[in-house]
Amino acid sequence: MILILRIATAFAMLASGALGLLALLNRPLSPQAVAAKLQQQLDDLIAGNDELSSALLTIYSPRTGYREQFAAGVRTRGSVEPARVDSPYHSASIGKMLCAAVFGILADEGKLRLDDPIRNWLDDRRLAGLFLVDGVDYSSQVTVRHLLTHTSGAGDYFAGPVTSGKPLLERIVAEPDRLYAPDDLIAFTREHQQPVGRPGEQFAYSDTGYVLLGFILEAIEGKRYAEIVKERLFEPLGMHDSYVKERFPEPNEALAVYVDGVDLNGTSALSVDWAGGGVMTTMDDLLLFMQAWMQGRLVSATVYAQMTDFSQRFDTGIRYGMGMMYFDFSELSFLLRGMSDLYGGVGSTGTYALYDPTHDTYYIANYGALHYTPKAIRHLVKLRMLYARMQIEQ
Repeated sequence: MILILRIATAFAMLASGALGLLALLNRPLSPQAVAAKLQQQLDDLIAGNDELSSALLTIYSPRTGYREQFAAGVRTRGSVEPARVDSPYHSASIGKMLCAAVFGILADEGKLRLDDPIRNWLDDRRLAGLFLVDGVDYSSQVTVRHLLTHTSGAGDYFAGPVTSGKPLLERIVAEPDRLYAPDDLIAFTREHQQPVGRPGEQFAYSDTGYVLLGFILEAIEGKRYAEIVKERLFEPLGMHDSYVKERFPEPNEALAVYVDGVDLNGTSALSVDWAGGGVMTTMDDLLLFMQAWMQGRLVSATVYAQMTDFSQRFDTGIRYGMGMMYFDFSELSFLLRGMSDLYGGVGSTGTYALYDPTHDTYYIANYGALHYTPKAIRHLVKLRMLYARMQIEQ
């Protein structure tokens, strides 16, 4: 799933209270006081909130040794089961970062080059109509890099405009028990959407492109996408509570994921994600991945440099690399000029796994409601301001 609302627009709402918050940075707090205030922030957010039923947060800094985890709310509306720091949840488009990481691993192994044409693995049946612009088929010009950076020109089945019928989001809310195979998602773009441009012409977020990437991985490895991610990431990194969701519907203990107020956890509706975001995980597992990814333990420095070339403009203050976003907080708001930048995976349900290279700090969170990401990032600013007031006791 992708970001639906403009995050930068939401930051206009931050200005009214930001100056007061910034003034508090001169008043240092103990780690215990900061932890209490962070928990209170989450508790207050959930109390009386009709959009959410839970919120999770992990902050970890290897440099200082600080590590705290927080949970607020309940598993789903009407439940008495509390959300826990180890609760599993649907990570949405954070899955794109994991998908991209597998491509980086295979590039290092020489199984592909990032500038290889996708027609090396995908035939006419899969590509027909996806890259047809003004009567010209540009599919032979699309590369793996184009798909990873959302510059292929492909439409976006999940949130892109349609030429006929209802958008997919409306369909899954109306029919949450309908199952979508990956080829169904490609067919939706082919039959109900148009390309946004020629390959390499512009940035346009595309879940359709990441489904194609999943098919490419299956063609290279000769295995199901879920098995590839398990063997390449989950098993070697010890991410024992993570998996690519394949069975639908499937009752589970994961936290709610709301779309238009309806909890779609456990329904077939989540089959619309797959290689673009079908990963069920926990904060601890994502922290394991983030540390390996950011510390250079998964791919070479050469490949990592390409994947973190955040040259594609997503929005004001937000740039895109391969499966990852970069947040320039000084550009998001002039009031945040002193706040260090973050990059990592982000999903439209208010879920993120971000890294601050300036302070060697990881931020992982989940809120679990579609369209909530702008509010989640704005809330992250408040959480970071509290965290910045902490004095580590030596």
